Amino acid sequence: MIEIRNAVIITNSDTGDVIKNAVVQVANGKIAYAGAAEHAPDFEAQRVIDAHGNIVMPGFVNMHTHVPMNLFRSYADDLDLMTWLNTRIFPAEDRLTEESAYWASMAAMCELAASGTVAFNEMYFFIDSIAKAAQESGLRAFLSRAVVTPAPGVGERMLDESEELFHKYDGKGRLRVFMSPHAQYTVENSMLEKIAEKAKKLGTGVHMHISETRGEHENCVQEQGMTPIELCKSVGLLDVPFYAAHCVWVSEHDMELMAEHGGTVLSCPKSNLKLASGIAPLSKMMEKGISVTFGTDGASSNNKLSMMEEMTYASFLQKGTTYDPKVMPAVQALKMATRGGAEALGLESGVIEAGKNADIIMLRTDGIRYTPDYDPVSLVVYAGSDADVCMTMVGGDIIYENGTFSFADIDEVKAKIAEYAEDMKRI
Repeated sequence: MIEIRNAVIITNSDTGDVIKNAVVQVANGKIAYAGAAEHAPDFEAQRVIDAHGNIVMPGFVNMHTHVPMNLFRSYADDLDLMTWLNTRIFPAEDRLTEESAYWASMAAMCELAASGTVAFNEMYFFIDSIAKAAQESGLRAFLSRAVVTPAPGVGERMLDESEELFHKYDGKGRLRVFMSPHAQYTVENSMLEKIAEKAKKLGTGVHMHISETRGEHENCVQEQGMTPIELCKSVGLLDVPFYAAHCVWVSEHDMELMAEHGGTVLSCPKSNLKLASGIAPLSKMMEKGISVTFGTDGASSNNKLSMMEEMTYASFLQKGTTYDPKVMPAVQALKMATRGGAEALGLESGVIEAGKNADIIMLRTDGIRYTPDYDPVSLVVYAGSDADVCMTMVGGDIIYENGTFSFADIDEVKAKIAEYAEDMKRI
């Protein structure tokens, strides 16, 4: 049982309340009380934390990651997506092992926790290694084994693995498991149908790359006679919870289909900029009622796992491309980076109120960037930094605090990454 005193709470509630001189009480992994100090009930805390006026708010939910790619940070820069994949990333991934994937994932767990992320939505290979790192870290993880069909029989084997992983990990602790066709251009239509059927059978969602580049989108139209989203509808993928990463080049009809079927867009603004893929029309998507959330993509195409930066970039890009400064205001961007992802994944978090999961972060506000403090939400979104995060709590467990991790020796993690990086240099 933990009590946080002298806090400024950004509640993320529908009314957007910010409560100063506030108290948060945590018991049994849940928020027991959050509100003004003068109304706080008696509480037998095992630990009392004095926030000293720091901001307490919901943790970030990173909706699109490839965590083992932390090993590839700075390895493949300044390239377009297909060149990046074919000449650098695919050869590098061939060198990954379960052990190196585990340590790279552990490095990502540290980066996520230290930057205020409490949950992440992962698509990759080496799911056993990622699951091990996630379980040790205490983060909430939604895992999916990417399925591709490069040769006969390969996709079927990967789909079987996906089902095995579902039964092995789904609902175990803080883990959930989705199905994941990598992308339209790497998966045959017949396999897309099988994945949709499997997801329906298991009662789970589907996580997929969609219309990330103009070439990907236009090639699909030319070869299939329909867009990637239209293709997904035709094979039944939109009939299950559908998580569409990127969606940079989606059409008006694509957006209408996503809205109609309740799909969720996982936008990765920084990665899309770095790979020169484009800028997703997020404001138009939201006008149509689509749930839009943020992810970072991997550390090789971003090159950070910073949700703080994603929401800032997204807000500025939408203002700039629509020529409207009122588009995606700070309060909306913050909700998209926290509550939006939590709700899309079915998590009981994203809001600081009694009964919600205690997935909470604290930001130091004694730096010059937080002065003056007219609007705490504006300060976080437009002036905040990962370096401000001084505590990350998941389910009432503090997994990161003032530079220290509850689950990892950061020097050991860095040494292991340096060791595996030497092997990558020989490619």
